[in-house]
Amino acid sequence: MFNIGSFEILLICVIALLVLGPERLPTAVRTTGLWIGRFRRSFYKVKAEIERELNADEIRRQLHNESVMAEIEEAKNEVEGVAKGAEESVNKIVNSANFDPGASQYTDEQLDASNQESEAVREKSIKEELAEAGEQIDEVKQSLYGTGKNPKLADEQDSAEKPGEDSSNQAEP
Repeated sequence: MFNIGSFEILLICVIALLVLGPERLPTAVRTTGLWIGRFRRSFYKVKAEIERELNADEIRRQLHNESVMAEIEEAKNEVEGVAKGAEESVNKIVNSANFDPGASQYTDEQLDASNQESEAVREKSIKEELAEAGEQIDEVKQSLYGTGKNPKLADEQDSAEKPGEDSSNQAEP
């Protein structure tokens, strides 16, 4: 611990005998022994308390990990149950008597109506589609980013525009 050899201990004992004298030396040694014993006991108590706390933390971590693993296992079982239910329903549909994968569900009238709708869609010009797409992009941009202005300044400008006319209707210079 302190790297004290036998020569150093002998030197300390000789100095203590000279300083304290032969009458007070045994009581000083006894008192020193008591203090060292108290120090060791308190040191070992603190050490044991720290080890107990570390073990308690380890146990808490293990319990937490076990609870997380149980939750994951429960979620896995739920997903497997849903997958099995979906598989069973698909199997019921496939194995039913009226299932024919090659059969068409449309009648001639429905087929004519769907052809007319597809022709109307084809007639739409590219410019109209681009204009609609641009409007949709602006709407999404507005919903995501708002006005793009400082919210405090935008509120002040909105309140200033309410009493008067809309600034977008005014002629540009």
